[in-house]
Amino acid sequence: MNRNRRDFLSATAAAVTLSASLPRLAQAAIPIHAAAQPQQQAASTDEVITVPGYPAPTEIKPIDIINLRELEPAAQKVIPPGGFGYISSAAGDEWTKRENEAAYKRITIKPHYLSGYSTADRSITLLGAKLSMPIVLSPMGAHGMAHATAEIGSAKGTAAADTLYIAATPSNFSLEQIAKAGSGPKWFQLYMPSDRGAATELLQRAKAAGYLAIVFTVDTVVASNRETDRRNHFRSPLPAANFAGRSSAYGTGGFKSDLDWNDVEFTRKTTGLPVLIKGVMSPELASIAMERGCAGVQVSNHGGRQLDDVPATITVLPKIVEAVRGRGVILIDGGIRRGQDVFKALAVGANAVAVGRPLMYGLALGGWQGVQTVFQHLDGELEMTMRLAGARTISEISKSYLT
Repeated sequence: MNRNRRDFLSATAAAVTLSASLPRLAQAAIPIHAAAQPQQQAASTDEVITVPGYPAPTEIKPIDIINLRELEPAAQKVIPPGGFGYISSAAGDEWTKRENEAAYKRITIKPHYLSGYSTADRSITLLGAKLSMPIVLSPMGAHGMAHATAEIGSAKGTAAADTLYIAATPSNFSLEQIAKAGSGPKWFQLYMPSDRGAATELLQRAKAAGYLAIVFTVDTVVASNRETDRRNHFRSPLPAANFAGRSSAYGTGGFKSDLDWNDVEFTRKTTGLPVLIKGVMSPELASIAMERGCAGVQVSNHGGRQLDDVPATITVLPKIVEAVRGRGVILIDGGIRRGQDVFKALAVGANAVAVGRPLMYGLALGGWQGVQTVFQHLDGELEMTMRLAGARTISEISKSYLT
């Protein structure tokens, strides 16, 4: 392993992602100035990470949301510059990051008026887990960059929203601490350690802690050119809690850089849990994943953080849906900023969407209550969209709702 890759792995291990609806949206967007002071909370000392020289936000409070895009400049005011740069930036020219959002605007909705519906049920079941909405927290490392409560805060907020939390391998709290932080269902995202012993131990810990599935990330076998981090000379000082006490955070050799299907099979056999492949951007890979017994795929380009100049995830989703043919779960992440985006992804064929940066910004601005509010706001916009488009349940949403 070359020095640049070692440095990257070390840093990543410590660092590493209106009618009837208006009342619901108003509840989700509780103005800060209107929230009574007693609603603001302080986390207990065992729920915060304090690192000298990294003054992460600490406030726990409801936040005011007009739209999710406005969260980023607000979060920039409270997150330390290095951490904000890490969260907000992407690889290369950042074209893929921008395209993830822009591509949704090239898809339009065809509403079905006079449907006779007066409600919109957003609940779903995902690999046996009952969720209040088809919106889940995408795996992201190092939540401590956004808030002192780190993954404890994001897990609490996700549980309060009654949806799914996907914990990341490079978290600042351990997978066991995250599992205890909220009562909701959780999956575990895997960066495969090159040391088989470390990999076995990590996977067995995840199963023992009650994680219901493994999300195997395949698109990080080499360092990407995240130029903002270089410009900021940023290396995270935050702990890699899942590997405390090891001389190397990932066993003896960092991430495995030559991933293949044997590693996927090893993961399945070691845990006996459903395995999803994250980083799927082609129908060919999706089809092989189904043939090899995977439980599903996460259509993802890592938020544009790995390989720039790849397509937006929503543009490759249709062919992937055709390749999967209902044989597994399909998640999609990247660029989802509106309830309309969620609706479009579901109409194309995804079972649920995974959201990243907006939830990190919500965490920064209000701790667990901020995370909960982001979920509520997006769910409220989805409810509005379904009501106006004429869809009563998630299962009714299909391509017939798109022009």
